[in-house]
Amino acid sequence: MIATAALAQTPLNAAKNVFVLPMPAGLDQYLAVRLTQDSGLTVVTKAESADVVLTDQLSANLDKSLMEAAKAKTEEKSFARPATSSFSRGKGTIFLVDRQTGNVLWSTVEQPKSSATKDLQIAADHIVDRL
Repeated sequence: MIATAALAQTPLNAAKNVFVLPMPAGLDQYLAVRLTQDSGLTVVTKAESADVVLTDQLSANLDKSLMEAAKAKTEEKSFARPATSSFSRGKGTIFLVDRQTGNVLWSTVEQPKSSATKDLQIAADHIVDRL
């Protein structure tokens, strides 16, 4: 019972709203669709409304990335990633980050076989199933 009670208190279980940063080949779109189907999370379009952020890149400037993503959505332009990062980009790495603390709450590796719709859907399914 103690372990169950402790798990219920984790930030991941407390998260309700997720902001999905843009990812290569539009994987973010497939993740958003899958997340809204049965994950218990709500995908939000405003970063400031999010409890957590789903991203494929850890950055020292997460707040800047969120602001640029929000600005790009507002202006309906494509999102350009910030050039500065404290970590190199790993292929297929996905991170769930607490928006307030910047702490990584969860991560996985899932590399789509290609940028084909079917492969992106499969990758999104695997990622959300693990989440």
